[in-house]
Amino acid sequence: MSLLIIDRRPAYLGEDQDSTSLLMLPLGSRSYIDYIISSVGETGDVWIVPAFAHSEGYEKSLASLTHSSLKVVSRDRLTDAMGGADPEDMVIVIDAGVCPGCGFSKASTMIGDRGYLGATHVVAVGDGTERARERIVRDAQGNVRQVKRLFQGTSWPHVAHKRLAMSIVPAGALTNISFASLQELRQQLGESGVLQQDQPLVSGIVNLNTQEDALKLAEQLMPSAFRRAHHRRYSRKGRHVLVGSDCWIDKSVRIVGPVVIHDDVMIEEDACIIGPTIIGPGSRIGRGSVVAQSVLARDAVVESENTVRHLVSAGGQSNASLANQSSNGNGFAPLDFDPYASITGLENSKVESLPGYQKKVQMGIKRVIDVIASICVLIVFSPLLAIVALIIKLDSKGPLFFVHHREGKGGKEFPCIKFRTMGKDAHSQQKELYAQSEVDGPQFKMDHDPRVTRFGAFLRATNIDELPQFVNVLLGHMSIIGPRPSPFRENQVCVPWRRARLSVNPGITGLWQVCRSVDRSEGDFHEWIFYDTIYVKQFSLWLDVKIFMATVLTLGGRWNVPLSWIVSAHGHGKPRVQSPSTAQVG
Repeated sequence: MSLLIIDRRPAYLGEDQDSTSLLMLPLGSRSYIDYIISSVGETGDVWIVPAFAHSEGYEKSLASLTHSSLKVVSRDRLTDAMGGADPEDMVIVIDAGVCPGCGFSKASTMIGDRGYLGATHVVAVGDGTERARERIVRDAQGNVRQVKRLFQGTSWPHVAHKRLAMSIVPAGALTNISFASLQELRQQLGESGVLQQDQPLVSGIVNLNTQEDALKLAEQLMPSAFRRAHHRRYSRKGRHVLVGSDCWIDKSVRIVGPVVIHDDVMIEEDACIIGPTIIGPGSRIGRGSVVAQSVLARDAVVESENTVRHLVSAGGQSNASLANQSSNGNGFAPLDFDPYASITGLENSKVESLPGYQKKVQMGIKRVIDVIASICVLIVFSPLLAIVALIIKLDSKGPLFFVHHREGKGGKEFPCIKFRTMGKDAHSQQKELYAQSEVDGPQFKMDHDPRVTRFGAFLRATNIDELPQFVNVLLGHMSIIGPRPSPFRENQVCVPWRRARLSVNPGITGLWQVCRSVDRSEGDFHEWIFYDTIYVKQFSLWLDVKIFMATVLTLGGRWNVPLSWIVSAHGHGKPRVQSPSTAQVG
């Protein structure tokens, strides 16, 4: 396995600088090329193809930044270079201007079956579940009947042509083509008749050809500089400052971390460094200068009494180019940035009512309770389950169980098991009856559903049809207490609600079942969202106990109990819990 990297020199790095390119940028406590090579893992040859004119000085500068052996080759000589490789060897191709938001480590695991003889392209389909394509369905009167959403995980083919993160190609297929990007590579391979396949990667793309994205990547990689063992050659000057070897920093210099200072850096008196900032090797910062939330490449020079703010500098530049400059972009995050906190997007945020360690302990206890309780229920009610199974088979034709795929924790689908209460092929008839649904939102419900069998109506009224779900609880798909398990279609309507309810296991019973309106035919969707969100925010074992007691006292939610009986008005220092009629639900 070999590695081929297309290097670039965007306009913000200047021109004709053999000491500067994207691969030479300092990111965290190492260079970008070192980051790529270590992320991809053990490889054979490492080929560098610069997409710009270069001299021998470029190759020497690049080689000094990594312990790996590099081979620099121009585009027009790539065919000759690949001709010496075994045609069956695979080559990982990376464009330095395109970095997956999740990093190259995860992307390299998505290259598919190594036994596949064609090329595989890793396509970044979006950074999570937050982006969606939306379609509104209205009836003849113009009233909204449905909101259909397709999240990136479903609609990724729509972006496959422009979000390539990396490719893996047989070396033999690279001998007769010329390309300057991954998109051109895929086009050339297609014209050459090479077999190709795409693999979706749930991640965004960082475009390092723009200065703003380069700053974002530097911020994203900053925490690793303070965590990983390969930075032992750095010394700590305070909790948020790392300093390399052979540096000279005057005692009057003020540093507000996080700041990473590479080797052989000189910072003169009364200078001020404000993080997040990365200062590349060999840089010189003059007396009284200010460098704030920037990345200085190797050999950068900031003359005395000058300010550099929100910039990615070019190496070797001096007063003429780095004096009193600041970018127009947003640059780095606010100054209270904590390098020890993980940097994640909003799509990965979770609302927690308890400190992390307490929640993990209580979740572990909850799982033990679920396993013990589900085993007991299945044993105690086994005679009843057998009788119900016999009557179902005698009452109507069809399978014993209705198995429907629902979304569990993290959106992972699982087969939700219930006793069948409808006739055969009832699920396929739902589309014809959807216009007669008597509830709002994405769910479907009819008081007199013609698909329900005679015995099925009894099972639904007594909630006996849900007893097989204790098998799901035993297998870890569900919990006894939690949000109602819903299929993919129902979870697409409200994005924040989806994110919250899928952060925990769904349950057989929950807050919505025991607190919703007495008139169940109303089916207020906002109530459903409200109670699910409150449960996730206020989660604790004691809350589960109260929901379980309310379920028993109300005979499975036949009537409701006030929310104030279960959730305190002031939980864990959070704002007062409002009723569904006054709460604002996202």
